[in-house]
Amino acid sequence: MIVDRPESFYIFIYHPSVVYSDASYFIYKGNRLTNKEYLEHWGKWIIVDEKERLDELAEKLDPYVENKAIPCVKYDRYPLGMFDLGGCVMCIFCDDRERDEIWEILAGFGATLKAWVHDRDVVQMWMPGGLILEKWIEEHHLDEKKAQEIRDDAQMKFDKQFGNEDAFASGWDQ
Repeated sequence: MIVDRPESFYIFIYHPSVVYSDASYFIYKGNRLTNKEYLEHWGKWIIVDEKERLDELAEKLDPYVENKAIPCVKYDRYPLGMFDLGGCVMCIFCDDRERDEIWEILAGFGATLKAWVHDRDVVQMWMPGGLILEKWIEEHHLDEKKAQEIRDDAQMKFDKQFGNEDAFASGWDQ
């Protein structure tokens, strides 16, 4: 099901049971991932293209999300200027143990760019000092006080979600 809410920066494709329940799309072989497994295995294929082409691809991917072959998709409503990527970004989420099968689906629709990133790397880039967070702060011309509040908030959200779990010690900094 394509969820296109104009107030959201992203357009999502979720299975209805995920949108309307407390279910999680962080699933591998029918089991919800723990935080440790999420950080070890969860990630996304990234496709950058014009919004109209991503809309077309979203329509093609929707049945794969409906039958749960693809856990979740999200893509930009408009290009994000701060990285000057030349288009919008679509993220096709999955467990890395299924990423080759998901890539075959994407390639079947003409995708040629093979860009994979683990969520642990994205999370790290949104942490204080991380590439994306610092670029976002710069793009928004925040003074140092406000920038520090944003960094502290990012750290607090991370700590709340993952706590002091040992998942990071097993590969976070490697």
